[in-house]
Amino acid sequence: MNDASTMDYELLSPSLVEHPASTAGMDAEQKTVFAFVIFLLVFLVMLMVRCFRILLDPYSRM
Repeated sequence: MNDASTMDYELLSPSLVEHPASTAGMDAEQKTVFAFVIFLLVFLVMLMVRCFRILLDPYSRM
């Protein structure tokens, strides 16, 4: 391989250089996904509690 083709490849490949925005913390998309995952986990816990309550006393809901 000559030097020109490796330089072209290095310029076109995604670099591992840290961007200034990524060093400050999470960006908006990551915060949104994180909040959505937390919401789903809370919803899952609520459903599990409800199911266990129904299993412990199934006739109280009728």
